[in-house]
Amino acid sequence: MRRTLLLTVLSLGLASAGAAQSSLPLSATATLRDPAGTVLGNASFVQQGDGVRVSVQVRGLTPGQHGMHIHEFGRCTPGVGAATNKVVAFGGAGGHFDPGMSKNHDDPKAPNKYGHGGDLPMLTVGADGVGQANFTTTKASLTGENGILARSIVIHAKADDFKSDPAGMSGARERCGVIERDGLKVRDYALPGPQDFPEGVAYDAKKGVLYTGSAQNGTIYAINAQTGAVSKFQEGGALGRQIALGLDVDKQGRLWVAGGAQGTVSVLSPDGMTLKVLETPKSPRPYVNDLVMAPDGNVYVTDSSRPVIFRVNSKLELSAWLDLSKTPIRYQPGVNLNGIVVTPDGKYLLVMQLNTGDLWRIDLKTKAVKKVLGGLKNGDGLLLDGRTLYVARNKDQVVSKVSLSADYGSGQLVKEEPLAGLRFPATLARIGNDLVVTQAQLDRMGGTPETPFKLTRFAKF
Repeated sequence: MRRTLLLTVLSLGLASAGAAQSSLPLSATATLRDPAGTVLGNASFVQQGDGVRVSVQVRGLTPGQHGMHIHEFGRCTPGVGAATNKVVAFGGAGGHFDPGMSKNHDDPKAPNKYGHGGDLPMLTVGADGVGQANFTTTKASLTGENGILARSIVIHAKADDFKSDPAGMSGARERCGVIERDGLKVRDYALPGPQDFPEGVAYDAKKGVLYTGSAQNGTIYAINAQTGAVSKFQEGGALGRQIALGLDVDKQGRLWVAGGAQGTVSVLSPDGMTLKVLETPKSPRPYVNDLVMAPDGNVYVTDSSRPVIFRVNSKLELSAWLDLSKTPIRYQPGVNLNGIVVTPDGKYLLVMQLNTGDLWRIDLKTKAVKKVLGGLKNGDGLLLDGRTLYVARNKDQVVSKVSLSADYGSGQLVKEEPLAGLRFPATLARIGNDLVVTQAQLDRMGGTPETPFKLTRFAKF
């Protein structure tokens, strides 16, 4: 899976964009349009510490004060408005961005746990219909949990009373713009299902195909990495497999699937038939999360609830390989070991403990365990490129770059990259000089996700 085919034209384009982006400050722009699509202003956003500096210029509005908010979705299209339950202009932008899950409209200075993160100061419009605003807000950011990239800024018809739900009695949505990252190009692969929640991803270089699986229903899609065409590789529920988490492709072109709470590892043929379903020992709380092919011919599997690493040998026999309770790794409430990779020399496993933010090295020969580094809060899937480790940090909505020592026993966090806006990134795969990350939105399961679900391809940074 990790030996990949370079798609020259796309990769060069993404690489050039990545190089340009590295010399620019983290910033974004929104082009403001009226419901007819006419451009009537713009807004700029520049990261400043933990907050963002916002500048808005707009014309063609009635004189006076106008409510202004960041909305959940990056869509300036008609849609159902929460205040009226009718189709309204820019209703596709959804409700107010609410990272603190406050469910409450409030003052622009209220902490996000009390009020929407999208609550902004009002815009004052002069007699000439021109409005300008310049302010800094710490309720929003261009990166992290409060990230507003690929969301929308909306200007309303009336003043905001800063208290009435859902939008401060600010009336119709009159201007809207999608907040787009400056200086960085990515490519999105859209998925067709309304409940896909793509968690795992793997790349088959021989076919030029990406595989991704649903954490909600287990459906596995095949995506042509060049054209973006999507087809169903295997329907969810095949042989009782309801969940598809971590994925990997072996040298025979078989797809391996971690089955989450079902406690299984499934092996699928290159044409999508189930060859084998391997069951881990029965227990109240299994959670088979991720897996990796090793040069020794074995597949190593993490379980996020049970302190054990499983191994599947070439005969497709599954066994408990390492009892983690006898190592420095201590399981705690929540999601424990998750992402797993093997070093190029075949000597070590690197595993991510999500709830502690700790990265661990495990010697495949001696089973000795060593902590590599901490601080990778909400670290999920891993991708190892030589001695550079990329970490998808789901709730933090960034991909982190870690530089590792020659023996993989220590490392340093180099960069945290929000790309063009991420929604709970879970796992990574490599295509030549590009990477692909799933936007899993697992925090939206049981709620309202942003559709279409997508995977995002970007140049290595």
